[in-house]
Amino acid sequence: MQKPELGDGAKLLVRGGRVYDHDGDVHRPAIADVRIEGTRIAAVAPDLAPLPGETVIEAAGKLVVPGLVNAHYHSHDVLAKGMFEQLPLEIWILYSRLPDAATRPEEVRTRTLLGAWECLRNGVTTLQDMNNQSPLDEDYLDVVLQAYEDIGIRVVFSSSIQDISNAQSTPYLCETMPPELFAELSGPPSDWKAQVAFVEAQIKRLANRGSRFHWALGPSGPQRCSREMLEAMCALSERYQLPMYTHVLETRAQALEARLSYQRYDGSLVRYLSDLGLLGPRLNLVHAVWMRRDEIDLVAEKGGRIVHNPASNLKLKSGISPVLDIRRAGIEVALGCDNTSAGDTQNMFQQMKLYALLAAVSDPEIERPSATEAIRAATLGGAATAFLGDQIGAIRPGMKADLAILDLSDPAFLPFNSAARQLVYSECGRSVETVIVDGRIVVRERRLVTIDENELCERIAEVGERFRRDLGIFAQRNPRFRPYLDAAHRRTWEQDVGIRR
Repeated sequence: MQKPELGDGAKLLVRGGRVYDHDGDVHRPAIADVRIEGTRIAAVAPDLAPLPGETVIEAAGKLVVPGLVNAHYHSHDVLAKGMFEQLPLEIWILYSRLPDAATRPEEVRTRTLLGAWECLRNGVTTLQDMNNQSPLDEDYLDVVLQAYEDIGIRVVFSSSIQDISNAQSTPYLCETMPPELFAELSGPPSDWKAQVAFVEAQIKRLANRGSRFHWALGPSGPQRCSREMLEAMCALSERYQLPMYTHVLETRAQALEARLSYQRYDGSLVRYLSDLGLLGPRLNLVHAVWMRRDEIDLVAEKGGRIVHNPASNLKLKSGISPVLDIRRAGIEVALGCDNTSAGDTQNMFQQMKLYALLAAVSDPEIERPSATEAIRAATLGGAATAFLGDQIGAIRPGMKADLAILDLSDPAFLPFNSAARQLVYSECGRSVETVIVDGRIVVRERRLVTIDENELCERIAEVGERFRRDLGIFAQRNPRFRPYLDAAHRRTWEQDVGIRR
């Protein structure tokens, strides 16, 4: 195979592969060719003759699938992979919070490239980075976005903002922790106006970043944002027609916080969001593990979407989402991998498998999401959350050329009985051979072609050692806070919130 130019205008022909069609034969997809002109798919049909100047990618014995969409991810803690376990979310936040040194440009660039590299190698062509950065800074932002541009992945970017600390939104913590410690853990007050102004300024400054860059909004969670901040974000969403991602009812503690602090809204964060005017097609509720049935029905009524993160929900002891109730309500679902320090991998095959399987043990009904539904959630569902449903998530003429080519000779597909089921239940990312984003080959023969992998590995080793040292020093303060967090956590679990997950 000839090495194509990586710029726009490349002409590619993916020839002779089994092309996965959501509406076709999902078990034994038809053999077809995919013609790519520039950034888009020009044709999908059998036996297309190569055109002059067209690079041919031989895909016989391969499976061609739409690029996967990682609809929830935070790039700031990629270097903390494998460092934590046995920690509920409210305690994990104490350990995964990064020291100030983590804003060094080289470290920021390296961790951004590493997360994107792992996504691409696992067939993810689009990620939604709900980027945690404090304080907000243009130079930092430019480093992150340049890394994404250099590696060639599609990114839906939002700055995660909040003006209420995690400590202040954790039930009982202010009662169990001495005031001076609580003030230290909470940190200084945050100015919501300055944060919202920063976000809008960046939207204007970087309005024409390129065809692989898309804006979104990221209020951290309704319990972590003042009403004024949420109303301002709602206005931004309307003004610029941008999607919004926010953590909602991820943990039992958050459900209890809703019962205690939002009694005016029947103890419901979802009803609170509806009252503010946020709940609707522009809002994506991330996690949504501890939703009641009336809240699920309200999300469905208003046209909101839900982003499941099954692996991190399990590792952080958050619980199992009410998948079947959400499914019966007709809510559109996407999938995400969440923080690397929470789920330890950016692998959508894991998320698809867990999404399809967890309902089997959490609900007495025999039905559960099928493999085809899981694939839709990981492609079209994720695309819809970013307002890109007509652009990505399927291999169709006119859509963006975001796709992955998998080797059907891998043991995961032998014998080849069902593309859909083996993608979801057998594949782990090992067979991903070629990845194309926006019409550009970014992974070929399982290696990046946009970034020198060996050089990146060297940088990861260097900044990783420094990161572990810095985080270890920073974490020395944690034993002072931990007994009070543990006590608040135990007290939270003693309370009845009306549902079990």
